[in-house]
Amino acid sequence: MTKTTKPTPNSTIFNSILQLKNFFNNFFSKILVNENNTKGTLKIIYLRLLFTVSIPLLLSCSTGDDHDSIGIESEFPAIEKIVKINIIYVESSETLDKSSYSLNETEFINYLNGEYFNRFGIGLELGESKSLVNEELYDLRDNEGSEPSTFLMQSRESYDKSKVNIYIVKRCNIRAIAGIGRDQRVLITDENLFTSTTPHEIGHALGLFHTHEAENIMNTVDKGSRHNFNKDQERKIKKRIDEINSNNLN
Repeated sequence: MTKTTKPTPNSTIFNSILQLKNFFNNFFSKILVNENNTKGTLKIIYLRLLFTVSIPLLLSCSTGDDHDSIGIESEFPAIEKIVKINIIYVESSETLDKSSYSLNETEFINYLNGEYFNRFGIGLELGESKSLVNEELYDLRDNEGSEPSTFLMQSRESYDKSKVNIYIVKRCNIRAIAGIGRDQRVLITDENLFTSTTPHEIGHALGLFHTHEAENIMNTVDKGSRHNFNKDQERKIKKRIDEINSNNLN
């Protein structure tokens, strides 16, 4: 996010206006006493109008004025490639009617776009949102060490091949792993949605591999620095999005 500034009038400007106001009021009072004809009346109208028009000029920003910083989003390039995102809440038969997921899906997609994808001309759009009852996926604690293979096996019938599919599970039901990504599918815990783990796993789902580049979204060394894709990664993502979107035409 970049910063811009908004001008705020300082005390010098207001003091100037006050002085002008007092000057004109005194001047108008003298004219009212000494001028009783039409010429004097017109002069008063003219001077009052001049004073009124001068106020906006005095309030305009000038060099050396105090400024309040306000945040605005950085200007991103035009969106070249768009891919739809399906959000799938993994439930058990016991939790389906009392789901504890409370994701604001629009805010989630906006977060991913604003923080990671839009700057590369890539746009994520919300597709479908649904719940999936799957006992194996809901609780992966018994599958420690084989979570990726279990995820791919259990999701192969439910994922949409014309979209990227994000499966959300409860953090308490999986050990050690924060997310998995492969073949247009992402598994992410509810506590890691608004972190760099999500774009990292989306990168895997779109064919990217790990890198040690500083600040790269796919790096595993410094997760706190994840923010960028390199040119080669950007090219691969856009190519993969084209392939995914072609499935909508078949």
